[in-house]
Amino acid sequence: MTPSPSPLSSWVPAALAFIAGYADAVTFVGAGGIFCAHVTGNFVVLAADLARNANADEWLKLSTFPIFVLAVFCATHLHRRRAEGSARLLLLLQAVAFGAAAAVPVFVQGTAAHKVVVVFAVIAMGIQNAMHRVSPSLGPMTTVMTGNVTQWFVEKVIPVAPEHTGRHRSLGFIILAFALGCLGGAFGVQHLGFASFLAPVALALWVRSRL
Repeated sequence: MTPSPSPLSSWVPAALAFIAGYADAVTFVGAGGIFCAHVTGNFVVLAADLARNANADEWLKLSTFPIFVLAVFCATHLHRRRAEGSARLLLLLQAVAFGAAAAVPVFVQGTAAHKVVVVFAVIAMGIQNAMHRVSPSLGPMTTVMTGNVTQWFVEKVIPVAPEHTGRHRSLGFIILAFALGCLGGAFGVQHLGFASFLAPVALALWVRSRL
């Protein structure tokens, strides 16, 4: 029988889900409606802007995809070269990227700051997306909740086997953490600006310390 997830295994993916929701909300609210975790959503935002003839930095929305892909590629390459402990290394790099995003307004002013912040945030979330693929022990994907929400509700209608109830409970915890992260990021950027990215820095380092 598969044991239920330990408290540690539940808190780690929940922390990552909070980071994803938080980062997405910060860039969406603070950088003109740009997603840094769910980058494919930027295609929808771009299409809406074009349809409404909105004056926006359309190239930035488009550029998030290649930046994201490059971050995933580099993170996967690092894992391939250093499989042992790669998740700890990638979490450190993610924390550095978030820290750089928080520091950008100190050195860059105006709309240019928003663009540079988005680049660092997309890199950070590209790393997190790759981590889930190369380190399955981190749990289910925490960057996009559509699949997790679907699975959770399906399992409410068709109950899982008793040995999987812990996983089902953990999945609900992840969804809740993502939603709370969205709230935290939205209010954080409203009141603290991009310095609010210091919160995911701390969380990424905490997750690293638990691995």
